Amino acid sequence: MLRRRGESPLVMNRSEKRQPSVRLSLRKKVLFGLLVTCGFFVFLELSLVLLGLGKNVDTSDPFVGFSKRVPLLERVTDEQGQVQLRTAANKLVWFNDQQFPLKKTANTRRVFCLGGSTTFGRPFADSTSFCGWLREFLPLADDSTQWEVINAGGVSYASYRVAAVMEELAQYEPDLFIVYSGQNEFLERRTYTDMFETSDLNFAVTAALRRTRTWGVLQSAIHRSDDPQRRSPAEVLPGEVDEMLNHTIGPADYHRDAQWHAKVLHHYELNLRRMVAIARGAGAEIAFVVPASNEKNCSPFKSEFEPGIDQPSVNELLKRATVEAHDGQWQRSIATLRQAQRIDDQYALVDYRLGQAYWETGDTEAAQQAFQRALNYDVCPLRAPEAFLETVRKIAAEQDATLIDFEKRLRDRCYDEHGHSLLGEEYFLDHVHPTIDAHRQLALWITEGLRADGIIAGSVIPEAQQQVIVERVRASIDIEQQGVALRNLAKVLHWAGKFDEAAPRARDALQCIPDDPESLVVLADCLVQMHQSEEAVQKYQRLISVAPFYGRGHLAYGEWLLIAGDHENADQHLSMAVALLAPDTDRYWRAVYNGAIAKIKRQQFDEAIPLLEQIDTAFPDDASTLALLAEAKAGLEDTQAAIELYRRAIRLRSGEVAWHTHLGFLLLKIDRPQQALNQFEAALALDAEHPRATSGRSIARQLMNTADESKP
Repeated sequence: MLRRRGESPLVMNRSEKRQPSVRLSLRKKVLFGLLVTCGFFVFLELSLVLLGLGKNVDTSDPFVGFSKRVPLLERVTDEQGQVQLRTAANKLVWFNDQQFPLKKTANTRRVFCLGGSTTFGRPFADSTSFCGWLREFLPLADDSTQWEVINAGGVSYASYRVAAVMEELAQYEPDLFIVYSGQNEFLERRTYTDMFETSDLNFAVTAALRRTRTWGVLQSAIHRSDDPQRRSPAEVLPGEVDEMLNHTIGPADYHRDAQWHAKVLHHYELNLRRMVAIARGAGAEIAFVVPASNEKNCSPFKSEFEPGIDQPSVNELLKRATVEAHDGQWQRSIATLRQAQRIDDQYALVDYRLGQAYWETGDTEAAQQAFQRALNYDVCPLRAPEAFLETVRKIAAEQDATLIDFEKRLRDRCYDEHGHSLLGEEYFLDHVHPTIDAHRQLALWITEGLRADGIIAGSVIPEAQQQVIVERVRASIDIEQQGVALRNLAKVLHWAGKFDEAAPRARDALQCIPDDPESLVVLADCLVQMHQSEEAVQKYQRLISVAPFYGRGHLAYGEWLLIAGDHENADQHLSMAVALLAPDTDRYWRAVYNGAIAKIKRQQFDEAIPLLEQIDTAFPDDASTLALLAEAKAGLEDTQAAIELYRRAIRLRSGEVAWHTHLGFLLLKIDRPQQALNQFEAALALDAEHPRATSGRSIARQLMNTADESKP
């Protein structure tokens, strides 16, 4: 192209300037950038896989750590000089006593069973747990190898503690880990401060990135340059379980907290993933068991109203529904409960009562839905909510781990055996602990699942061989120890206020250890609480006849007789309790206090006063004791002393209508109508309809008017 003299070759002509340029829209630019970035990331991931780099082996817990890590196992030398691993003595409170060789012998496969108290075998022990049954069944299912089955279930252990135990066991040549976990996730309070400051989207993205090779390379590089002492979890827990329930009487510390529940679920999922990584890092297989719970015969441990709810209306409806159920009017009870549900649709007890009512009408499908809602909305979740079961299933599928769906298999079995699929007392001893037979069945399902996934060889165990094992295990059971375990379970349920659930376990205990005093006490009190007074009397009388020097029995019977109004017999048994119980214990002081009340009721004031003075010396300025002393002094006509004692009691604790009223009449007795009127007015300010205070006020006013009229 020719150009004019002096024209710069860098200047384009007009036609060239007018040529259209290709421009991308912002949307296409962003899409193109994402494709390039993703392509690079995929290329990088594939390259790292081919090079064997970046495999993420970090199995630490980012949310909790432990103040100290006491090993579960300790080394001991047996009589043959072989080094063995045995449960450390200081761990036997939480774990079964187990022992196995440090060095695994040839042709041996080592199985570790992990989890909480179900894995442990509670309320019994290892031999009748699913681990104990596996120890018997695996050699029959696959006799091509020697089997070592170690029960590493820890009582009250949640998934983060289970994962920590697994990290320790991973160094001892494991071939298979079997994990039954999920029932204890809410036992210990964790704050999850960092997690609360992270959005759900951020948390999900971070969780996904943690599973990539690129993350693993970056993490390794950072950790190599970082001070290990500075890398710590967000929260440090005690070395052993510190249950929230240990700090309160019942589940008082538990409240509705949807955010905390969501974070606990996130943490649970993370720990299941950790377990997979730990197992595979040790070259072992892993199998997860979906936990099952008693939904039909276990009421919620705690129900709590939503803030702002009309609580009195719900409580009144619950009372009405209870009366209707007692009268067999189940449809009316259902209608009443549904009315309560419309006021607060997350009050767990309403759902549980609905489940019971539907069950009685034969509507098992509606009953199951109601029972499941009650379980999910339990404010004190000592049974794994439905979301936790789904998480086990999801992780097993994602990680290609063996899954034994105990919950589903047990429902199917329940339907085959009982015509319904509601899990309850047919398979559970309490809220989560299976019967011995259910443990046996779980062990068989585990062997079946392991065989299906090619982890073990062999074939189905013949029924005849199974029966031989069953008879051998049952013959080895210590019946007395079994009774003690059932008694302890009954005591726990009684403590939790679940009297209708504690009573059957106390009866079971008495089948094993007839006339056991502790079991009789628990059963008798359960019957009292369940308003079955006639049988309660029979149990108490049986208790006193078989254990006449059992102080706790006399105390329990005496307290109930006192409430029932049989003051003479109450006095007799409470006096025996004072004589038999160890001094300066809670039960001793209860016996002294209630014994004094029984004597006052019998107008034996001179015998009541020494008991009350003994309490006043041990517990000075206790308002209730002072008021009882005042009543006893008044009974002995020591009016001035009684007046001073009532005044002290009222100064220490206000709001007692009876004390103001009693004091008012004593003041009338010594001709102090104005002071008496003040006490009656104080009583009526607390209870405007109180009859004795109303009567006393009228008398005081009349006396004052009479006094005024008599003045000159």
